[in-house]
Amino acid sequence: MAHHLLPMAAILAAAALLVVPAAGYPWPVCGGTNSFEANSTYQAHLDSVAATLPKNASTSPILFATAVVGTIPQQLWAMGLCRGDINATGCFSCLTQAFKDLPNDCSYDKDGTIYYDPCILHYSGVRVLPGGDAGMTTGTYTVNTNANVMSDPARFVSLRAALINATVAYAANNSTRLFATGEADFNHEFPKVYTLAQCRPDRTPAQCQRCLASIVAANLGAFQSYIGGRVLAINCNYRYETVPFFHGPAMVRMASPISGAPTPAPAPAPGPAVQPPVGTPPDARLGRRKYSRFHYGDRASGPFVARDELSVLSAVRSLRNV
Repeated sequence: MAHHLLPMAAILAAAALLVVPAAGYPWPVCGGTNSFEANSTYQAHLDSVAATLPKNASTSPILFATAVVGTIPQQLWAMGLCRGDINATGCFSCLTQAFKDLPNDCSYDKDGTIYYDPCILHYSGVRVLPGGDAGMTTGTYTVNTNANVMSDPARFVSLRAALINATVAYAANNSTRLFATGEADFNHEFPKVYTLAQCRPDRTPAQCQRCLASIVAANLGAFQSYIGGRVLAINCNYRYETVPFFHGPAMVRMASPISGAPTPAPAPAPGPAVQPPVGTPPDARLGRRKYSRFHYGDRASGPFVARDELSVLSAVRSLRNV
């Protein structure tokens, strides 16, 4: 019987299934400019929305809901968005947890956002998000791994860009949830590249396309040949990895080498999916991976959180129009 050496990426991916990555998750962003007091009208509005929005979003076919309570200056606007590949139970659990975590992370701050793998929660005293198609000028999170593709990095960068662009186009134009996933063949070191793109479902396809194009153009080059990265913003987000991280088959598939147009796969109907416990670090299957900080503008995250010599996780806030 012939024996074959497993690619190192496959070995690492298998090992990663057994290891929970370093902390620093979930990722909150606090406005820091407007505050409210305990037992205030704004606090009552926040409690009211927390009791209804998780259910409204999780029972929606687009896994998205907004709420407006009260009048200016005590008005509260909130939105909850779940990732397009998770089920209603996972969506409800994530947003419920978010309403517990965010008020603690952004204590008495009227403006806050928190990012989990399965969901995003945002609330503020501003009903309409400024910033046009790309979203509001606020802190966003940009996360990347420090490990690099060592074999043919230039081709990896080209393939990644092509796959992300194809995934963005599919999310904007072929999905009622404005959500898409992608997959491409690469090489023996990393057999596959995986991507995800999503917009708020109340955006138009054109707005979604412009929002994603904006954050891709602003940040993708900074990822260099890192094996994973993501940009999280309120109106849209994207992510890529060299190990699987989404549920179900990819909606866009691309063969390597890059030739011709990508092959769109039929978008599967949303179905039951096993969700990781909410509040745990992102995608335990990714294992311990080194992370580093991007610093844009004049606001950065806090100190690095070093958990051991193998992993350091840092997420950063950038003051960009995303």
